[in-house]
Amino acid sequence: MMMIRKLAAAALLTLGVAAATQGVASAATWVPAGVYPSSSACASAGNAGFPQGRWVGWRCENLHDGQYQLWVQPKY
Repeated sequence: MMMIRKLAAAALLTLGVAAATQGVASAATWVPAGVYPSSSACASAGNAGFPQGRWVGWRCENLHDGQYQLWVQPKY
């Protein structure tokens, strides 16, 4: 019975550490936020999110077909 308690305590500790560090890892994750017809339209959309507090960073990726993908780092 003592061994089961030790294993259960270790499992809960591991889950707690994983849950605590998950927010840190996800804050650095880039997520897609839209596709735009030009780099200037993509940049305008990226800049528009700052005053709204929607993200902490953005970048545009050329999709090589005349479109640009906006990627953002959400504010959690």
